[in-house]
Amino acid sequence: MDEMICLIPAYEPDDKLTQTVREGLAAGISRFLIVNDGSSEASRRIFDELRSLGAVVIEHGKNRGKGAALKTGISYVAENWPEVKGIVTADADGQHRVSDILNIFDEMEKNPSELTLGVRDFSGDHVPGRSRLGNAITSFIFRLMTGIRLRDTQTGLRGIPRMYFETSLRSEGDRYEYELNILLDLAAANVHFNQVPIETIYINENKSSHFRVIRDSFLIYRRPLTFALMSLSCSVLDIGAFALFSTVVFSGNDDMIVPSTVIARVISGLTNFLLNKNLTFRSRGNSLAQTARYLALFVVVMLLSGVIVRSLSFIPLPHWIIKMPVDLCLFFVNYFGQKLWVFRKRK
Repeated sequence: MDEMICLIPAYEPDDKLTQTVREGLAAGISRFLIVNDGSSEASRRIFDELRSLGAVVIEHGKNRGKGAALKTGISYVAENWPEVKGIVTADADGQHRVSDILNIFDEMEKNPSELTLGVRDFSGDHVPGRSRLGNAITSFIFRLMTGIRLRDTQTGLRGIPRMYFETSLRSEGDRYEYELNILLDLAAANVHFNQVPIETIYINENKSSHFRVIRDSFLIYRRPLTFALMSLSCSVLDIGAFALFSTVVFSGNDDMIVPSTVIARVISGLTNFLLNKNLTFRSRGNSLAQTARYLALFVVVMLLSGVIVRSLSFIPLPHWIIKMPVDLCLFFVNYFGQKLWVFRKRK
């Protein structure tokens, strides 16, 4: 255990955090790093007691969010403890048993190149409805975006090897959305996820949680929702242009379906590139290289759309109606291509 550390971000903690640290030290966890994320003076006693137990406590002058606290902790370990092989993160509200924290340590030692996740079982009657629904939605979106099935995308109990510190520090977000963004960025880097069952604990229906449903949910889903909104807007533009050229300009001539698709896709594609680069992925990468990759993906998706619609033109429906379900399927091809290739972050 000497070469690993348990990192716990804390905002207005109570005695459950002290109990976790005390039990962890007694069980053989040698190091605890606590990040006080701008808690009030009412919590000062807790942090003083943690220091007296031997935990390292670093502080934010004001509340910056769980993601910012995790980044502060990871950065501290990276700079001050070069011998540490990895970090196990846990929550401060007592919902992670010390036995499960120890199990994550053990799994990290067995699988040092994997991200280890302590996953909960959401099927129990004691699980709050908002937690069950939130995880189901996030897991579904994560699977659509990455093709990976994670049973618990919101778990705070994670084993992060040192080799992934840099990626973790680059991940976007300062609040709860940060935890999902780490998973997305590591999935894009083809990191394997080791999912380890842990005890599912909700104290007083999780009323002590600082999660703000509307604001934090928006932050968590911002990237996929923004991409979907940008894609929907450009799809409407694409279908409108396609309908104009295939029906009006070329008077419904089947031989002009592919040219109509090309013209419409050029218009919507340029708009989509600019919107996704600046709003969805907020990419600062080389614009020329991204343009070249986007153009290659753009051509592939465009030709697939035109060829598939042309092959289905025997259906007695207007071409633009046939095009809609075809492009819905190609939506996922387009997203993964842009996320994992066009606007990929450098490893």
